[in-house]
Amino acid sequence: MAIINPDFTGKTVLIVEDNETSSFYFEAALKKLNAITIWAKNGKEAVDLFRGNDQIDLVLMDLNMPEMDGFEATKMIKKIKPQVPVIIQSAYILSGEENRSFEAGGDEFLAKPIRLSMLVDTIKRYLK
Repeated sequence: MAIINPDFTGKTVLIVEDNETSSFYFEAALKKLNAITIWAKNGKEAVDLFRGNDQIDLVLMDLNMPEMDGFEATKMIKKIKPQVPVIIQSAYILSGEENRSFEAGGDEFLAKPIRLSMLVDTIKRYLK
């Protein structure tokens, strides 16, 4: 049976990730599915980009970043547009980090390393 990948043509995803290798991984995966991607290197840049772009359909948010962490950035993004889903991803699975992510307004939590199939399945639930 052939695997049918979703088509995210016309959908814009804000990738918030301070690690360049991780951001390239997410960007490459999303571009193969025809999504438009925007990269922010920290939470402050993410909030600024989000404020200035009404076309963002989903945010893929890292937690541990310089200047402003993902918890604070998620809270601010959700205040601006609560309907935009935020998928939080982190390599640091500390006690309570997942709960803190949901308290900040995150819609999903993925632990790194993230399998491509898990990433696509999760995004697919939010980008119809």
